[in-house]
Amino acid sequence: MRLHFSTLALFQPSSNPFLFAIAAAGSGPYNPAHMYERTVLANGLRVVTSEMPHTRSVTVSIYVGAGSRYERDEEAGLSHFLEHMLFKGASRRPTAFEISEAIESVGGIHNAATDREATIYYAKVPHTAALETIDILSDMVREPVMDAAELEKERHVILEELASIEDSPAEIAGILVDETLWPGQPLGRNIGGTPESVKALPLSAVCDYFRAQYVPGNLVLAVAGNIKHRDAVAAAERWLGGMAAAAPGAWFPHEARENGSRVAVHEKDTEQAHVCLAYPTVPLTHPDRYAVDLLSTVLGEGMSSRLFMELREERALVYDVHTYPSEFRDAGSLTVYAGCDPEHARTTVEVTLAEVEKLLKDLPVRELEKGKSMARGRIQLRMEDTRSVAGWIGSQELLLNEVLTVDDVVARIDAVTHDDLMRVGARYLRPEFAALAVVGPYPQRATFEGLI
Repeated sequence: MRLHFSTLALFQPSSNPFLFAIAAAGSGPYNPAHMYERTVLANGLRVVTSEMPHTRSVTVSIYVGAGSRYERDEEAGLSHFLEHMLFKGASRRPTAFEISEAIESVGGIHNAATDREATIYYAKVPHTAALETIDILSDMVREPVMDAAELEKERHVILEELASIEDSPAEIAGILVDETLWPGQPLGRNIGGTPESVKALPLSAVCDYFRAQYVPGNLVLAVAGNIKHRDAVAAAERWLGGMAAAAPGAWFPHEARENGSRVAVHEKDTEQAHVCLAYPTVPLTHPDRYAVDLLSTVLGEGMSSRLFMELREERALVYDVHTYPSEFRDAGSLTVYAGCDPEHARTTVEVTLAEVEKLLKDLPVRELEKGKSMARGRIQLRMEDTRSVAGWIGSQELLLNEVLTVDDVVARIDAVTHDDLMRVGARYLRPEFAALAVVGPYPQRATFEGLI
């Protein structure tokens, strides 16, 4: 089963998931200015590496500018469908078995993920298998086997994957709140599409999309671990350097929500109600994004956060409550999730709104400092993992065309002032801007009307 991921999660300091700083110089003291090296091939393909000579592993990742924001309505799920097809075989390993065996036989793991603005293919292997792994992933993204019979088999697999969402009401709530926050546009659509769109996608559409998006200027090879930059570049030149340069298709921009209901209810016979309250915030490059991330940290990240302490420890209303920010190229959100007894769902939303209001009236400086320390610590804890490091450098290179070092990010976190947090919270965390989605045994949304 392939994984979906939150784009910003790959390098965001406070949640999932943003991270690392290892000197690319092979020996000597750590120098944050040398955390990565970058080379652009003649055809536009970017190679970014972080040498971590103390490790015994290497993670090879290929990032592609392809995702649900690149799809028309009738193509919903196309990026995810293509991701599945690339595992079915490629020119030098023409079957799914040969691809998997090549990586697993050395003890490696591999997978892929599709999001709104990016698709990633990755493998984590012993460092001795790094160059062969670059060969494997490069072959997949350059010359996949697009067999009609395999496509039909994979279509059934994807339909089963979509059906599995119905067994995860928390996931339904997350999809539903995005649809409510960003209705009628790719940003608010389920990344995997719908059963109807997946059933209708022909092989020709998958192949055309592959040719349009999987071009060298739209690819980033990110490698982290015990490998030399020059060796990764040589492998990239060998396997991907011959690709012809071309311009990829564009993504669909965010559209402001028009008037309409901001409350959505999905009736489902569940033992728990699953609630998502989302506020529209700022895009990835906005200077206030670090303030939004810190608001999320203070409000609902961890068991000492305000929402956890009030909703679970004090009132025993919920089992799980947490917040997460999401930032994209031109939009963003801060979402609160809570799982509770259906009888307590409205009260849970009311208390959540009250806690947000209290936060914006009184935020002790010590809480801000704790949030900063928490964000810094989470980055540090990720710096030892080659997969996280590859995610840090690859996702930023693809989406930002630059790579911020850990020290860069920490400096921006530390620069957020108490006044910044109050200003940003007052501007964005307003109930009249929010969207509410609830999954549970409710035949209509009347139970939740009037809350926002």
